[in-house]
Amino acid sequence: MNVWAATVSVAADMKKESKTLVLARRLCVSGVLSALGFVIMYLGALSGVFDLCAVVVGALCCVFAVIELGGHWPWLVAIVTGTLCLLLLPDKFAALEYIALGGLYPILKSYLEKLPKILSWGLKFAVFNVMLTVCLLLAKFVMGMGDDWVRFSPVVYLLGNAFFLLYDVALTRFISFYLFKLRKTTKFKL
Repeated sequence: MNVWAATVSVAADMKKESKTLVLARRLCVSGVLSALGFVIMYLGALSGVFDLCAVVVGALCCVFAVIELGGHWPWLVAIVTGTLCLLLLPDKFAALEYIALGGLYPILKSYLEKLPKILSWGLKFAVFNVMLTVCLLLAKFVMGMGDDWVRFSPVVYLLGNAFFLLYDVALTRFISFYLFKLRKTTKFKL
């Protein structure tokens, strides 16, 4: 075996090792983000009042996964955190809120914002209203939450859409802040 073949073999082994190392780092970061998202949701659900605030803060874990990890990793973070929330949170509606707004929406937002602005906003509101309807249906028919609590009234949808608009704008501002200011200082590499 000549020296060149040995060098190529060592380089191939290093590439394989570096791919394995990158995969291990991404898996580790995904696990940490999932655990952090769950802890945030658990603290919000324990308070009984801050569950929606916890969803917004927990969504930042998924946003970080979308920006830094890409690919299928954000879906993994959303699925693992959502499953943990459904299984372990005392307030199951908070788990549904996380799955819809904190887990799925940041991932869908990354795809929807590549479309023209009018189409993007129309689809965002359509997705939100579908998610809100599914959450209310699950709360009423699967979780057995009473008629007093679950209402399919225009007021719920109006307030929900107002919240969603504020949430989307705040998420966009945070993403911009992270990409243009914070990311340069952290130099996070995966």
